[in-house]
Amino acid sequence: MTEDFAIENWRCILDGLRGRITSGLSGEDECYLDLAGRKTVRVVIGDPDAWKLIRRELGWVITSRTDNPDATIYLWKEPDVRGFAQNMVGCGKIIGEEEEYVVFKVHRDIDESKAISERYPSGQVNMEGGTVYLASGNEYYYGTASYEPEKWISEGHLFVQMLFRILNDDPSARLVHGACIGLDGKGLLLCARGQKGKSTLAVTAMLKGFDFVSEDYLILERGQEGLAASPIYSMVTLSPFMYDKLYDGLGKAKFMGVGPFKGKYLFDITDFRDQVRWRYPVRACVFPEISPEASEPRFELCDPAEKNRAITHMAHSTLFQMWCAGLKQRQTDQEFMLWVIRSLSSLDFYKIILTPDIFRNADCLRSLVREI
Repeated sequence: MTEDFAIENWRCILDGLRGRITSGLSGEDECYLDLAGRKTVRVVIGDPDAWKLIRRELGWVITSRTDNPDATIYLWKEPDVRGFAQNMVGCGKIIGEEEEYVVFKVHRDIDESKAISERYPSGQVNMEGGTVYLASGNEYYYGTASYEPEKWISEGHLFVQMLFRILNDDPSARLVHGACIGLDGKGLLLCARGQKGKSTLAVTAMLKGFDFVSEDYLILERGQEGLAASPIYSMVTLSPFMYDKLYDGLGKAKFMGVGPFKGKYLFDITDFRDQVRWRYPVRACVFPEISPEASEPRFELCDPAEKNRAITHMAHSTLFQMWCAGLKQRQTDQEFMLWVIRSLSSLDFYKIILTPDIFRNADCLRSLVREI
């Protein structure tokens, strides 16, 4: 089997899948996403539950129709992922197989890094989780047995992982795992891995009147005037404990469900739109550290080692989420790391010591903004 024949065979399968998804759909069964003006993505929605979820999770980036989208994502409900995987394996070679995952490429002579690049089709089926993820050129396919919020998030923010790939060829923008808030046009980029307090800090700051970009994922743009951040999600996640502490300020937030990671609650915060900012100037980075023993929150300028650690945390936490979707590529990983280092290295980094008093932590953040 030649490489060209294998790719053509794969495309025939995708043509059939596309026809199955779009059969009976109208123009109202699709939407368009604006990724900070860098890319426009068409989303074809083959299931009503998926449409409901997109409005809640991605409401801030939904835009008007465009005739020339940069990429298309097809969503459909797939009741038999095991049977789907068995059919797909016939058109390619399995490059990785575990107890619940099947990852395959289009041809035995194409190495793994090429198979999951933009040029070559690739796919992953999660047998246990009941999901299908395929990519070919500028087309992406995601099928699942359920589009409930808990299921959607349990796949490791898979929608964000598709947007990561779509933005990957833009030299001046990347999707990253981080948070961003600010005041008076001065943005603070929170760099940390999960469970380090950045989400709670960002949401608390928003409820205390800060400008808000994101508490989880965002788009960073590098331009002549410096670095700017734009949102992706119109939702936030909070632990039950933090939800209880922030209850009085979350009146406009709408409960969506319970996520899989430590039982966190998911909230649609579309009604906080008046505080949301696009292309918000980033003036400094913040590296949060939780200290249960600290009596007062404080911030201090990072030394070079702490600054490098903060940058590494942001890059690694982003790449980890991409690896969860089978998108690990040595060359892409290196390019992403270099992009993040070059983009953040000129900024000042501050370490903020967080106490159990989340409101005083936000006040400390306010003092930091005034200082930069």
